[in-house]
Amino acid sequence: MEVREDALRADSLFATKDTTAMLTTDLGACEWFVWDLRRSNLIERGQLDQVVGEFLNKHPGAEPPALAQYLVSQGVLTQFQADRLLQGKTQDFVLGPFILMDALGSGSMGTVYKAQSKTDNGWYAVKVLPRRSMWNVRIARRKVRAFEQCKHPSVVPFVDVGTSGSMHYLAWPFVEGEPLDKLVSREGRLPPDRAAHYALQIAEGLQQCHTQGLFHGLLKPSNLLVGVDGQVRILDFGIGCLLAETEGESLVDTMSTANAVNSGLDCASPESIMDPTNLTPLGDQYSLGCVLYYCLTGRFPFPDGTAVEKMMAHQHKQPKPIKQLNAEVPEGLITVVDRLMKKSPSERYADCSEVLEALRPFAGVAAVPMRRATMAMPRVRLAPPEVARPAAAMPPPAPSAPRPRAALPVPPRPAALADKLPRSEQGPKPTVAAPSTLTTPPSPVVSAVETAIPLSTLQQAPPEQRFGNLSIVLLAVLAGIAAYFLSALVNLKL
Repeated sequence: MEVREDALRADSLFATKDTTAMLTTDLGACEWFVWDLRRSNLIERGQLDQVVGEFLNKHPGAEPPALAQYLVSQGVLTQFQADRLLQGKTQDFVLGPFILMDALGSGSMGTVYKAQSKTDNGWYAVKVLPRRSMWNVRIARRKVRAFEQCKHPSVVPFVDVGTSGSMHYLAWPFVEGEPLDKLVSREGRLPPDRAAHYALQIAEGLQQCHTQGLFHGLLKPSNLLVGVDGQVRILDFGIGCLLAETEGESLVDTMSTANAVNSGLDCASPESIMDPTNLTPLGDQYSLGCVLYYCLTGRFPFPDGTAVEKMMAHQHKQPKPIKQLNAEVPEGLITVVDRLMKKSPSERYADCSEVLEALRPFAGVAAVPMRRATMAMPRVRLAPPEVARPAAAMPPPAPSAPRPRAALPVPPRPAALADKLPRSEQGPKPTVAAPSTLTTPPSPVVSAVETAIPLSTLQQAPPEQRFGNLSIVLLAVLAGIAAYFLSALVNLKL
């Protein structure tokens, strides 16, 4: 068994060598491109040799651009990777566990890439910085662990930091959306309730981080991403903490620090302008006020001038009143912006929890959380049926008995419904024997076919009805006596 396995390994080794030799001799014009692709570590050796061999067998003499496009069409490379390889750039495709797949943009401190993790296959945004000669990795890792405790929909947490080759890299989960500065540039100034809604979400995220001893330090519209669901997500969390780090050697070099401060001047707090490492939660409030001012007016508080003039304006000048730029903004919301942008940190809100309370009245319906869906059916209120009043509420009947008239037979009705209908619709009421405990008096109308009438009934009837009933009884008795004497007289004659 062992001999057979050794033979299989030997055959595999010889086959690999044969394939390598074949590729070396038959690559033609693509030879340099294939070797650069191997050095990039983007593709496993076996997969690369197989795909390249299949292409060159069908297209002998092909040029590197044709091979690169074939690899893109097969999903082996991305267009970004193919373009860089054709430019002869083979380094820094793989940074730690991250494989760079596309370039998202360049900022003041470095380039941001879309990357996929080899650990969990998740997508991340990776910012690449020039490597310093000295770097306190322990401090940076400690910041990463601190952000692991910060869980909020508005916060894109700082998840990894490392060194690979000549580069440092910082990593955050990749999220999609439109930067707030591009949104305002496209739509213009935002409605007050929408702007307040965005500011409320930002303040909620900041409050969550501030309670963990973390702050942003570089808050600005380009660092705020608005998703299709309206959720605002704060980017670049963690860089400000590293800029403000004074223990040992900082991660970011002096030039990168200066570039970061210069790019954030439009929303930088007065105290951070004086000292770039003086980044605090109260400074985040000032930056939030500048962001809200930008959303309401479509411009930054101090949009004109050089970098030095902007620095002086943030420290000593007041921006143009919001009411002059947007008359629709409520006075209460303007008051919130003015307090957030106070020059002295002590004059701002004590913390972001107070900011939340101040913003909620202006955030509109969009800021109200949606109720959880339930399976309960909505209740429907039916209109009451139109029925006649009960008999007790009807006026008393006429003093004399109504004349009998012929009527069609009426089908019986339920007792509960018949009691609610007027007398004219009930029809003749059937005679039933009442229980001895029944105290309700019978109907005052007496039928001619009845043979006996209780005296109590006559006593309870009104006087006008009582005399009418008595005369009927006397007439019946007299008629009976007359009939007796008449029959006796007839018998005597016979």
